[in-house]
Amino acid sequence: MLYRRIACLIVLMLLAAVVSPAVAADIYVRARVIGPAAPKHTFTFGAWVHVEPWTLPTENREAEGDQWTPWLDLTKWKLHGRLNREGGIAEWPAMNISIADGSGKPIVGCELEVQLADKPDPAHVVIQFREKGGSNMVAFLLPHPLREKKSEFETGSQMAARHAAWAKEATGGKPRTLKRFELLTSLWGHSDPVLARQEVETLKSLGFNVIGGAPWQVLRDANVKTYTATWHLVADPDVSVETWRKSDGAAIERANATEEGRWLNSHYAHYVVADEIQTMDLRPAAIAPEKLNGFFRDYLRQHGVSDSSLGKPIDQVEYPAAAMFEKTLPRDADLTTRKVLYYAAKFGQWWSVKQLRQTTELVKGSLPGMKTETLPSDHSFFNAWGPPHIGMAYRGLDFFEIGQQRAVDIISAEDWLGLNHMYGPGSTWTGAPAFAYLSAIFRSGIGDRPVALRGLITGSDDGFLRLKAYSALGQGATSFFFWTYGPTYISTENYWSDLRSEYDGIAKLSAALVKAEDVIMDAKVQRDPVALLYSVSHDFWHTDDPASFVENRLTWCALRHSGIQPDLLREEDVESGELKNYKVLYVTGQCLTRKAGEAIEAWVRQGGRVYLSAGAATRDEFFEPYRPPFAAQVWPDDVTQTIVIERGHRYSERSDLPRIKPMDYASVGGEHAARLPVIGVKAALRQAKKDPAMPAFTDGSPAAVRVAHGRGEVMAVGFLPGLAYAQLAGFKPTTLEEKWTAEPRELISLPLKTAQVTGVAHADQPVVESSLLKGEKASAAVLVNYTYEPIKSLKVTLRGVGRINHAESTEGVAVKLRTLNERDVEIELPLDWTDIVLLRP
Repeated sequence: MLYRRIACLIVLMLLAAVVSPAVAADIYVRARVIGPAAPKHTFTFGAWVHVEPWTLPTENREAEGDQWTPWLDLTKWKLHGRLNREGGIAEWPAMNISIADGSGKPIVGCELEVQLADKPDPAHVVIQFREKGGSNMVAFLLPHPLREKKSEFETGSQMAARHAAWAKEATGGKPRTLKRFELLTSLWGHSDPVLARQEVETLKSLGFNVIGGAPWQVLRDANVKTYTATWHLVADPDVSVETWRKSDGAAIERANATEEGRWLNSHYAHYVVADEIQTMDLRPAAIAPEKLNGFFRDYLRQHGVSDSSLGKPIDQVEYPAAAMFEKTLPRDADLTTRKVLYYAAKFGQWWSVKQLRQTTELVKGSLPGMKTETLPSDHSFFNAWGPPHIGMAYRGLDFFEIGQQRAVDIISAEDWLGLNHMYGPGSTWTGAPAFAYLSAIFRSGIGDRPVALRGLITGSDDGFLRLKAYSALGQGATSFFFWTYGPTYISTENYWSDLRSEYDGIAKLSAALVKAEDVIMDAKVQRDPVALLYSVSHDFWHTDDPASFVENRLTWCALRHSGIQPDLLREEDVESGELKNYKVLYVTGQCLTRKAGEAIEAWVRQGGRVYLSAGAATRDEFFEPYRPPFAAQVWPDDVTQTIVIERGHRYSERSDLPRIKPMDYASVGGEHAARLPVIGVKAALRQAKKDPAMPAFTDGSPAAVRVAHGRGEVMAVGFLPGLAYAQLAGFKPTTLEEKWTAEPRELISLPLKTAQVTGVAHADQPVVESSLLKGEKASAAVLVNYTYEPIKSLKVTLRGVGRINHAESTEGVAVKLRTLNERDVEIELPLDWTDIVLLRP
C-alpha cells in the first residue's frame, strides 16, 4: 500500500542531512543463474538506500546460460553507512538483482548464486551465497567495509527467517488470536511474494489480524483482513461528488468485476481517507472564490453573526484564504478584521471536517457498510513545525470537530514520540503521556457517538510501547496500528521489523488483549466530574507562543498523576451547557469566547470551581481584552498590558524546557518551601489577604489566590505550574528517568480537594495512571506506571463497578479484592510497567 508514504518521505528528506554521508565502498558484485535455465540472461542490479534519493540508478549485465556476469564495481555507488533509526543491521543499503531472459521476459522463481568481493577477482571473494526468490528478484544487504562487517550480511530470506524466530521467542511459541480487537500493520510492498507470505505468518503469530501491503492471495490464505486508502478530500462539494464518480467510485466498480477486486472489497477492514489531514487549502485553485464566499457567509449567519456584530455587511465579506497561511494572525489589526479572521479560521476547520464526512458518505455509497478512518496531522499539535502549525490553530484541524460531526468511523491518534527510535528527543515531548493526552482529546470529542479511537504507534522498545498502548487503552482505544513492519531493508521509515524489543512489547500487549478484549470492547471510559478547557481561540492568536498550549497538556498530566480522569471541552461545549456535568474546570488559555465566559460565570456562581493559570480568560476570541466577572475577581484591570510572555521557546520536555532559565520563582510550603520555576508566562494577581498555604513570588507578592464567587470559587495562579512540574521532573533526552515532584501537582489539585472530588479509579500512589472501563457485564482497570519503578503493592479504589467477586490480572499476578460497599471495590496488586485488571461479577 502507498498509504502514508508521501508524508514519510518528506520527513526523511529532513533526516538525510544528519545521517551517515555517502562513502566509497570497496564492493564488487557478480552473479549467475542456477535456475530456471535460459540461453541468455539479463541481470539488473539496483539498490535501496535509506536517504535521498532512496534508490540508486540501476545497471544491467548479461551472461550466457549459467555463466557469471562481469564484475560490477560499486566503488562509485553512493552507499551510506549503517543507520540506526529503527532497523539496526537491516539499515545498511540493500542490493536487489532482477533477472530476465534474452527477450526481456522476467524469470519468476529464479535462483541465483552471488559473490561479493573487495577486489574484482575470485580470490578476493568475501561472501558467497545462493538465494531463491518467489519473483524475478532477490535482495541482500551491502555491509561495508566488506571483510570487517561481513557478519552483518543477510539475504532477504535470512531476514524473514530471523523475524519469524524473534516472533516465536516473543510469544513463547503460542500464537495470538484476537477475535474483536484489531491489531494492524503493513508490509512495504514486498518484492517477493514467497517472503511476503512468511512475513504475514510472522505477523499473524503476534496477533495481527489486519495487514496491508501484501499480495491479496497471501492475505486470503492467511485469513486476515487488509485496508485501502483514498486521497479523495475535495473542498468543493459538487466537484467532490463528480470526481468520486469518475475516479474512486469507478475503480471500485471495475474491481468488483475481478476475483481479486471482489475479495479485497469484501475484506477491507476500513477505508483510509487521506493522510495526516489538516485544514483544507481554500485558495482559488481548490474552490472558486465566489462559491467559497457564499458558503462562508452562510456559515456566519448560521452562527448568529450579523452585520452589526461583525462591523461590516456580511454580503461584503470575503474569505481571507491567504491569511490562513500566515505564521501569525495580526493581533494589532482592527477589530472587524480580527473578527473576520477568527470566523474564517473556525469555518476552515468546520468545512474541512464537513468535506471529510462527505468523503465518508461517498465511500459508503460505493461500498455499503464500509468503515472509514482518518489520521489528523498532529505535527502542529505537538508543535513540531512551528508557526502557524501549532495546536489547533487555523492550519491544524479542530480535533473535537471530527468526532462531533461523525466525519469518519475511526479516528487515529498518531504517535511521533520516538525517544530512542524514529526522530528522537526533539519529537518526543513528555513521551507516552503526550500520546494519552492526544487520545483523551479525541475521546472527548467523540463522546458517546459511534466513532472508534485507534492508536497509531511508531517504532518503540518493549516498555515504551506498552506505556503508550496502555495509556491509549485507558482512553478507550479499540485498535492499534503499529507503523510499520517493513521489512526494513526495503525502506526505513519508522519500521519495526528489525527492532527486537518491539516484538516483546507487541507479544505482551496482544497476550493481554486476548484475555481482556471481551471486556474492553464493550466498556466505556469512566470519567470524573473534572474538565480541562481546550481553548481553540487561544491557539488561533498564539501560534508564536506555545507556553499556554503546552501548559494545558502538563496540567492534564498532573491531573492524571493525581488519579483523575478529566474530560476536555471546547468553548462550544461550555457554551452549550456541558459544565452542568462537572464540579471543577481548568482553564489555561488566555483567550476565551465571550459566550463561554458567560457560561462559566453562571456555573461558578452556582457552585462550580474554576482554576485559571497565568493570564487565563483575559482576552476574548477576537483577541480583545476581556475579563468575565469571575476572572476580574483575580486579574487586575491592566493584566493584558502587564503580563509577561516569553518568546522563542518550544517548551519541549526532552529538548529545551529543562534548560530554560526561570524568570522568577514561586515559593510554596511554608518554612521548608519548595521553589517552583516561573517559565513562559507570568501575570500579576489582585492583592488578596495573604494565605500561607498559597505560593508567593520572590518579591512577596501572591503567586496564587483563591476567591469565593457566588456559591463557587475561583483559583488563579500567576504562573504556569505545569511547566514547572515538567522542568522539575528532570527529563532526559532519550531515557525514561523523569521523577515528578509533588508540589506543582498538589497546587494544581487544590480545587479538587475543595470540591471533594475523588477519582473513579484512584491509586494510592501518585504518578500511576489508572483508568476504569466499565461495561454492562464486566469492567477493567487499566494501570500504567509512570514512576518507572516496580511497585510491590499498589492499592486502587474503583468506584461504581457494583458487585464484583473476581479480579484477574492480565499479567498473571495475584490480585486481592476488597468490597468497600455496594458500588465500590479496592484491588491490591504488584505493578511493574502496565497491567489490565478484569473485574467480573
